[in-house]
Amino acid sequence: LKHILTVRKKKIYDALQWLNQNNPLYRYITINQSTIDKLPDDDVPECLWATMEISNNTEAAESERSSYIPDPLANASESNTTTTVPITAR
Repeated sequence: LKHILTVRKKKIYDALQWLNQNNPLYRYITINQSTIDKLPDDDVPECLWATMEISNNTEAAESERSSYIPDPLANASESNTTTTVPITAR
């Protein structure tokens, strides 16, 4: 998991700087360098390890993940009241 969740302080800071300069929603946000300094150097933050649950039960993991975001097309054939518009290539 380290190759997926590794935090790099410089990249975090650069990304926040970019948002601050290019995104109007971040224009008045102050970047707190002391908070960034608390992050590990090229490692997974402890808060992620503390809240992560590792499971080898793929069926349970799939079941849990599928409940995060409901599938808008799951029952689309049962009703014509869906607000989902299919996107097709022309």
